[in-house]
Amino acid sequence: MARQTSSGMPQMGRAFAGWTSRITLTKRTEIVVDALVTYQDSQFVYNGTIQPLSPRQLNLKPEGQRSWEWLQIHCLATGVWDLKESDRIIWQGRIYKLMATWDYSLNGFIEYHLARDYQTNNGYC
Repeated sequence: MARQTSSGMPQMGRAFAGWTSRITLTKRTEIVVDALVTYQDSQFVYNGTIQPLSPRQLNLKPEGQRSWEWLQIHCLATGVWDLKESDRIIWQGRIYKLMATWDYSLNGFIEYHLARDYQTNNGYC
């Protein structure tokens, strides 16, 4: 059972920890050097889950790109990722664009939604 905090929100850390695994992601940052765009990749490791969004959730996405691959990441709200919408994330050799962040830190976790970045994966990077 989840603990209650002074805010009244249940802390999901114990339950959440039971179904997480150690996952390594790479954040890709664009850098302009001498008028040329280059990329700097930095890895970070976290305990959490990565899963596809369900078809119903895909139908609700305002971007209208239902055929794209969408992922949902849940992680404990500890540490700082410094991620913001439009950041590029590499997982299993594929590049994704961060589309949404859901801050449930009162409950002990954060949720991210990522869409496969096909433009970047087609050689434009």
